[in-house]
Amino acid sequence: MIRHIGVASERSDHKALRMPLKSLTYTSLARIDLETADLEAIHRTAREVNALEGITGLLIFNGTHFLQVIEGAPNAIDDLVERLRRDPRHSGLEVRDARMVEQRSFPDWSMELVRVSAGYFEAKDEVADRLPATVAPEVRDRIGRMTETISTTVGF
Repeated sequence: MIRHIGVASERSDHKALRMPLKSLTYTSLARIDLETADLEAIHRTAREVNALEGITGLLIFNGTHFLQVIEGAPNAIDDLVERLRRDPRHSGLEVRDARMVEQRSFPDWSMELVRVSAGYFEAKDEVADRLPATVAPEVRDRIGRMTETISTTVGF
């Protein structure tokens, strides 16, 4: 008997072959002197490394805070969070949500960067305009709540 090992099909008869996925949402405070070049480097590195590690997600930056949703294999997500905790370009990383999911919310984004206004209403609209139509309502709601959190938090 020949067994094929690899990426599982999205077809329902192959559900048992799918890898478990972890979705994690965190917020953090950007370093006060973070420059545009730093943000571009974060985005570039995230896209390259995440693509290699099978991680997808969304990074929102409002000028002072980061909000990120990452999804992938549980060990890859846990390793990434540990690296993020050591990154000096931000502090106060707080995991806001972590759960196992059956499918990705951002399957085509190794890491999408959305720069938003600091004000909640503008930020909420800017994020909503960028989210793919396939993002589940509960994920949209979580991103909306966390966008409000980083928009109303004042960093000193």
